[in-house]
Amino acid sequence: MKAHIEAVLRRYSYIQTALKEGKTEATFYVGNRKQKIIIDTTLKIIFAIIEDIAKQEKDIYIKMMIEGIKKGDSDKYIMTHLPMEKNAYYDRKKKFIDKIYKCCICKGLVSYEEILNESIG
Repeated sequence: MKAHIEAVLRRYSYIQTALKEGKTEATFYVGNRKQKIIIDTTLKIIFAIIEDIAKQEKDIYIKMMIEGIKKGDSDKYIMTHLPMEKNAYYDRKKKFIDKIYKCCICKGLVSYEEILNESIG
């Protein structure tokens, strides 16, 4: 599920455009390769979670980071516009993804077996 969340964040802007247009799938090109993401209920719940987290966040720099991720900006671009070092940025991004994952668990999107199968190290 975490890999799915990261994929959704990487292609957030494309998926958001498809959602606004009422499409059931987002089709886009990465390089010369065509990619397609099916927009299902799970994806819509993940989007709602991301929006809720963005609204709840109080730290202005974290809000800026989340907005940059949502716009599809590269990590390097976001880092140049925030007063944080590379390690701090990636630490906060990891915490953001973990928070989305925890919310997915609460919403019942992650099974018990999937949690058990995750590597600790």
